[in-house]
Formats: sequence, C-alpha cells, structure tokens
Amino acid sequence: MKIGIIGAMDIEVQGLKELMDGAEIERISTVDFYHGKISGIETIVATAGVGKVNAAVCAQSMILRYGPDIVINVGVAGGLDPGLGIGDIAIAESVVEHDMDTSPLGDALGFISGINRVHMKCDEKIMRLMERAAKNIGLNVKRGIIASGDQFISERYERNVIIDNFGAIAAEMEGASIGHVCVMNDVPFGVLRAISDGANDDSVT
Repeated sequence: MKIGIIGAMDIEVQGLKELMDGAEIERISTVDFYHGKISGIETIVATAGVGKVNAAVCAQSMILRYGPDIVINVGVAGGLDPGLGIGDIAIAESVVEHDMDTSPLGDALGFISGINRVHMKCDEKIMRLMERAAKNIGLNVKRGIIASGDQFISERYERNVIIDNFGAIAAEMEGASIGHVCVMNDVPFGVLRAISDGANDDSVT
C-alpha cells in the first residue's frame, strides 16, 4: 500500500512530515514531495499551495511520479452545516466544484465536462477509516458533500448559495480539484477537513 497525502498549506501536513522515516525530498513543478514511511507504510506528503490549480498540479504530479494507491486531502475548511463547530471534522462523501458554471449551455451548476458529472464520489473504505480515527480521539465528525472553489467564503450570501445549490457541509479551495484528478486517473481518494470558521461574515480574512 502506498498513500499520497496533500495539504494546501505546510501547517496542515507538517506533523506528517515529522513522523516520516527515511524521507527523501523531490521537487516537481515547484512542489516538494516528501517520500518515506509513516508507521511502516510507504507515504508521499506534499504541500500543494492554495487553490484548485495548485492542488490539481500537485495531485497529477504525485500520481504520475509515485503511483499512490490512494490519495487523501487534508486541511481546514469553512463550516456550512450547523452541526459543525470550529475544530470539528468534515469528511467528504463526495466533492463538487461550486464555481464551475456552464449552466448557460444547459448544464447543471457544477457540471464538469470530460468526466461528465457534478459529484465526485469519495472511496467508502477511506471514509470509514478516517471517520473511525477521528471519533477514536473524541472529535465530532460529520460526513457529507464538501464544495471547492477558488474563493475564500466569508459572506453569508456566498455561503447560502453553496448550501442551496449543493447541500454542502463545508467549503474549501482544493479538495474537489484533487478529486477531479483522482477520478481522471482512477485513483481512490478521500477528503478530511477540520472546521476553522463558519464561512460567513465572522470568518477571518
């Protein structure tokens, strides 16, 4: 088993890098990939940078260079569900690109041409394992749709648009683009996000 883990910011994956034994670092397209073992399992950890394009480049480079069996995206997100508070965990059952819009052509909002879908489903086994791990350390966990887009959601109007159109429980800027790449490459994936704010007027910008 070979696991790839991607975060947008270094603080989101730094602890994983510190756990890694025998790490080798390789830079591809400005991204440093740490390749070693965590608890005896071959693991690749990378900091993609913020946003969908950075995340997609990172995910594609990781898959082509290292061939992970699964890819996991970790980090923080804005909470959209009233049952999620700061520090709680959102685990994606599927991911959507909320800023993808070819609806003037007759497509559904969020429809992605090429893979021809709105929702990109996460791997059920990965979901179960992440949920169990989070609950085992006493965290509140909710599974549902996580929405990604190239904008920091900090206004109630933007928040409500995403909830109304997608039923999402959290919003962030990378998970769906990583899922998009994984779907194109037939690699199972999962997305786990810690809630950092309410994706509303009280969010820190």
